[in-house]
Amino acid sequence: MTILITGSSGFIGSNLVKNLNKKKKLFYSIDKINNPYFKVKNFFKIDLCNEKKLERVFKKKNIKYIIHLAALPGFVNCHNSPDIAFNNNVRATVNILNLSLKYNVEKILIASSMGVDNFKYNPSIYGLTKVICETYGYTYSKIKKMNIVSCKLSNVFGPYSAHKNSVVHSFIRRMISKKSLEIHSNGLQKRDFIFVEDVCSALIKELFAKSNKTEININTNQFLRIIDLKRCLDDISKKNNKFRYIKTPEGYDDHIYKKPLIKIKKKLMKNLELTYNWYKRFKK
Repeated sequence: MTILITGSSGFIGSNLVKNLNKKKKLFYSIDKINNPYFKVKNFFKIDLCNEKKLERVFKKKNIKYIIHLAALPGFVNCHNSPDIAFNNNVRATVNILNLSLKYNVEKILIASSMGVDNFKYNPSIYGLTKVICETYGYTYSKIKKMNIVSCKLSNVFGPYSAHKNSVVHSFIRRMISKKSLEIHSNGLQKRDFIFVEDVCSALIKELFAKSNKTEININTNQFLRIIDLKRCLDDISKKNNKFRYIKTPEGYDDHIYKKPLIKIKKKLMKNLELTYNWYKRFKK
């Protein structure tokens, strides 16, 4: 029951490595950079676009399950570097699928985003790469009879995220650095925020679940406005942090959803505080 994690040096990957270590699961991990937060056992430093090097892992390690997290994240990164986005997101995924087929991998989870559901009306390079990967996964599952699940994540936050530019992480870094927060448009956009440990638990549960699903959502289905997120973090930091509104970058979703706003729960505040405290320790 050997597991392979791709993108193990990234945000979710780092948390997943910690989670699997606690559970004493046998796993191997791949990334093209070393983990910036801690040393990882059974690690292969490989670019997933290098199919020959990647195949050596499949040959030697009898991989049966894969959680494929590796990708170029973020709307701005992909918008500014579409060629890199294609290689890191699409070509890498196709290599994983082809080798999984060749070496009889039992199940593959492909990390995607709920943000691409609105792709037709709000296109972006990031969204395009995720839609293509989802389509590849669905096609291989149907035509080649593989067990592939696209896992559509909402807005994930938590520790081991110093390199991330998503809103929770950006806000916290700016608060600690005493910089004004930057809020897109009017700040009334609603987002579904989920803690990274909950994502890891959901991924591991789905990995061993016996089902014929080709797609799942990993989210809370509870929406919080960006301006209210700022107020939550004000309470945690015990400061009235300065902010300014800026034009929304291309590719971001500015829609105001009809789903009801959540009553801010203790669990969300606790997890935001855990993330805030991690950043304070990391900065030191």
